[in-house]
Amino acid sequence: MSTSNDNYTIHKVSLKRTRQACGPCRRKKARCPGEKPICSLCDRLGQRCTYGSQETTSRTRGRTTSANDENLNLDGSVGGADPDVSSAWRVQRLEHKLDEISSLLRERLPPSDTLMETLNGALPTALEHIQTRPDVGLNLGEIVTVDDELTSCPLSPSFIHGEVEVYLNKFHDQPYCVFVEQWLRENARSLPLEIVFALVGLTRRLTVNSPGMPNLDTPTGKYCTERAWKILSKQYQQGKKGISFLQATFLVAQLDFADGNAHRGCASVAVGLRTIQSFGFNKGKTLSSFTKTEAEARRRITWAFFMLDRTYNASRNYSLCLSDNHFTLFFPSASEDSPALGTLHEKSMKQGQKVDQGIVACLLRLYSLWGKATEWVFEPLPTNTLPPWRTGSALAILESEWMIFETQFADVHRYMNVDFKRRARQDPQSRPYLSTWLCVQFLFHSIQCLLHHPFVTMIKLRHLSENLSATFLQKSFETSLLHSRWIARFIKEMAEVDLHLCDPFFGYLAAIAATIQLEHTGNKNPQIALLLNNEYRVLVNFITELSSHWENMGVLAHRINELAARHSNYGSLFYNQDGFSGALSSMPTPANLPRMSTEDEKLMWDILDFASSSSPLEATEAISTAPSRKKRKTTKLPTGRFTRQRNLREQGDMENTPTPGVPSHEDHTFNGLSGPIVSDESIHDWQFPDRGGSNGPGSLVPDIPDWMIFGDFMSEHL
Repeated sequence: MSTSNDNYTIHKVSLKRTRQACGPCRRKKARCPGEKPICSLCDRLGQRCTYGSQETTSRTRGRTTSANDENLNLDGSVGGADPDVSSAWRVQRLEHKLDEISSLLRERLPPSDTLMETLNGALPTALEHIQTRPDVGLNLGEIVTVDDELTSCPLSPSFIHGEVEVYLNKFHDQPYCVFVEQWLRENARSLPLEIVFALVGLTRRLTVNSPGMPNLDTPTGKYCTERAWKILSKQYQQGKKGISFLQATFLVAQLDFADGNAHRGCASVAVGLRTIQSFGFNKGKTLSSFTKTEAEARRRITWAFFMLDRTYNASRNYSLCLSDNHFTLFFPSASEDSPALGTLHEKSMKQGQKVDQGIVACLLRLYSLWGKATEWVFEPLPTNTLPPWRTGSALAILESEWMIFETQFADVHRYMNVDFKRRARQDPQSRPYLSTWLCVQFLFHSIQCLLHHPFVTMIKLRHLSENLSATFLQKSFETSLLHSRWIARFIKEMAEVDLHLCDPFFGYLAAIAATIQLEHTGNKNPQIALLLNNEYRVLVNFITELSSHWENMGVLAHRINELAARHSNYGSLFYNQDGFSGALSSMPTPANLPRMSTEDEKLMWDILDFASSSSPLEATEAISTAPSRKKRKTTKLPTGRFTRQRNLREQGDMENTPTPGVPSHEDHTFNGLSGPIVSDESIHDWQFPDRGGSNGPGSLVPDIPDWMIFGDFMSEHL
């Protein structure tokens, strides 16, 4: 028989069980075990377990007086009172427990001031250098704490302005078109912090120590890079992916690739391109809604990621994030006043028609070809591939596109019309254009160097089951030699006019040319061996200079030196290096091709694969071989640093230090001629005045065209 209080008792027990269940179990109507602070069901499901949100009675209602306590029984039941009183009592008891816990925490934890001192002591050691130094631009005593680390800037506006000028002189459009020059210069003192720290982290790589400031530049650069990453990570977490996020992400990706963080660099490129794709910038969508400067900034950062993607991602381990077909927007404007013209897939341009869309547009077209060339080099070899000399083969298509570009190249940008050395000396205002023009020349010739590299030719042909074309082998031999010599020539001319390309990508292009020249240093003709040995040293010295700023260049220089030491193991990679005259007793076959050991092949692949140069372990090993930064005397790269005189002195010093694997040429005698057969001037001018004489050195080179080795102005230049 039920009593009057039975319904209340049942209700009280049910209410107690309900309130013991956690929030997720209540919402799912699951049987909650009731463990606290996390029930076993939530722990197994990996969901957040909470009990606090279930208290339906507020604390203000739950506060009762001591008189109410007298109505409570030992088991918590209430005699003749409202059930809410029981809930209020439980809340009061919980509050009492919380007060006790708070008291214990206050007794055992250090004071807040001590805690802040501990946090401040854990800040980066680079902050110890934050003092009043106008050459570094850091304010006195401005310590960045955890709270304001993402919003404060210890760099002075004048210092930032100076670093912006360094960037414009050394990196802008060389090759990457990240910023609008006028906008960057006008807003140098009010740039977003993520751009400031990323840009300073990049430009400080070119800064060297001066007396009185030992080891200051490296911590400052690394500290700025870390600050940039923290800001970018926070913006990524919050979904703030504006134009400044893209620009700063690009700059830190450049640093990651140079420092050996290829995985993070490739991830940054992917994030940037996917963000650009989500905005529709790669298609030119929505750009009409921006002002002219804003639209130009978005075009430029889109094309910059396009180039960086093709610089590093076309390799053995990575693939391009976005193919050429996804980029249909206009090229950047040729000048501040001119409109944006031309696209990568220009349908109205006829073959051979020359339209000047600006030197940056030429560079972007070549980057498109470079991406296709690297994809072909690193792609797996299918068994049914057409031989490269046949119509419709991958190489034939690439060669056709390269020649179409050559026919459409505007005459105003051609080598003979630019008059590079004279303008660089007499017209300082033209140097920004000439720097981008050099990027075009480097890439134009490097495409042919890569496509016809003797190692690539060997790899692509050895799987064939038919006879090889001797004409193709000869043309490939001549093409690789010709265009690799153009790279060496431009490096010499840059040294003569004190103009230098600082991006490590050009060191990589020089490395490709150096591995080709290395094949000719053992030529049986001493004049050819001497000439190309000198050019090989010019290329390696260029890479070594860059290694003082970029760790991946140190890795690359180390690999080239190791390859030179191993060169005697496999000899020449050319099928018939000294006698491509067509007088062959039989057609060559894949079995006749030169072979390399597995270790030598791996080393050559590592040199040709630029992304693999970002190796932290190898960078650590190669640092000891790089030039010391402390030996340089100025705080920035001076204009006269890469002078012709210093270049000649370095070459003179190298005469007594033979390169490993490269034959010495000091004691060569030929037809009664002793000593160095080719002087520095004749090497520089690429000509021998006695070429026509029967006793001259040039008369003994029957199988290589005259202009290829000894001509003043070689053909096939832009």
